[in-house]
Amino acid sequence: MNSFSSATSQASKDNNEVLVNVIVKLEANGNCSAIVPGLPELRVEASDRTAALAQLQQRLETHLAGAEIVSLSIKLPSTEQKNPWLAMAGIFKDDPQFEQMLSAIENYRQEVDDSMENNFLQE
Repeated sequence: MNSFSSATSQASKDNNEVLVNVIVKLEANGNCSAIVPGLPELRVEASDRTAALAQLQQRLETHLAGAEIVSLSIKLPSTEQKNPWLAMAGIFKDDPQFEQMLSAIENYRQEVDDSMENNFLQE
């Protein structure tokens, strides 16, 4: 999960800004905590939501000073299983004896079917 997305300030095109996803949670002790997913070291706790967000923003700005946030496109390996028979598909398409072989297979199957039918009728 990426906590950062880039945005350009409409007030000034020179002022680069980053939108940051923050998890804000009311704690059992009544305080409010704020944390950036993926950066647990920047967790803050304050008496209210506004103060927690202000403190977290200050810590983030200090943490990111002089840093650059970039997005990388990573190609993930395919998780789908490949059919090993596909590598052989079509290898006989230009074989002049392919049609003869298909005819021989069809004739053999017909002979076996006829033989089984005759055996069945004799029993």
